Amino acid sequence: MPAETASPVAVAAVPESGATGGPAANEPAADDVDIDIDIDIAALRAAVLVLARRVRQQVAGGEISSTEGAVLGHLGRCGPMTPGQLARAEHVQPPSMTRVIELLERREFVRREPHPTDGRQILVTRTAAGDAFVQASKQVRSAWLRERIDQLDPAERQALAGATEALSRLAAMP
Repeated sequence: MPAETASPVAVAAVPESGATGGPAANEPAADDVDIDIDIDIAALRAAVLVLARRVRQQVAGGEISSTEGAVLGHLGRCGPMTPGQLARAEHVQPPSMTRVIELLERREFVRREPHPTDGRQILVTRTAAGDAFVQASKQVRSAWLRERIDQLDPAERQALAGATEALSRLAAMP
């Protein structure tokens, strides 16, 4: 079996409690039991990637590229950055980043400011219009996702709610 198709995942089983509040008689403690669950890694990866791409496509007030959206996100999380820092963060060449910044600047989502300590540099800052666009896009994305989740049957919604914590842990892993 290819490693990418299915991979057993150990899950600790939680035994039912007996009358004393501990494990039921003749049952091992929770950390003594491993259950192999086959996860179709390729299907999980594909579903996560497609869903993430579809969510990212939901933006407020017009189309922006994924790189433009990522730049707005970096500026929101990190504060003002030089074009070189943005290019490195997005793994693009500086001339490409210059074009992205120009497009965002035309929409008034960012502005260029002199660097406070290095007169040769500029800093790119997200504007109030950029902040508003990002907030409105988050609301559009949440509404879009909520509409799709509401179309699932109750068991699927319950499974999705249960998977949220595990997916969050996976996303946080280095």
